[in-house]
Amino acid sequence: MTDLTFRMMEKTDLPAMVKIENDCQSHPWSLLQFLDGFNSGHTGWLACREIDGGELLVGFAVVASVLDESTLLDICVRPACQKQGYGRSLLEFVLARAAENKIRKMFLEVRASNLGAIQLYESVGFQRIDVRRDYYPAVIGREDGLVYLLSSFE
Repeated sequence: MTDLTFRMMEKTDLPAMVKIENDCQSHPWSLLQFLDGFNSGHTGWLACREIDGGELLVGFAVVASVLDESTLLDICVRPACQKQGYGRSLLEFVLARAAENKIRKMFLEVRASNLGAIQLYESVGFQRIDVRRDYYPAVIGREDGLVYLLSSFE
């Protein structure tokens, strides 16, 4: 997407991120969870578009890194902006930054029911390496979490 710009999250971005998270997730992260991640040094990237002279937050990604490994903790795109390639652009941006920072492996977990996200992750090279049974709370009961790994950033 050529109309996107990317920047690191700032503490003042957290309420807008929580709003998008609440609009997208059945069990969203709270402001406190985002704040804890921010204070713990997680890297957050924002995908933005210029609109009416201002900035529209299209989506965000939160990554935790230790040495040469990262975990994509959360990636979310505003509902009105989904299915337009913004999620792919954001993910590709995050992967490019990881490669620049000499990250060799990136992990993520995704709900088994999130077929669109699974298709996106697999299309950029993530491979499923594990299943965590009943990992996520669901509207009724629990659902499996799928663990993915990307180990090539070429």
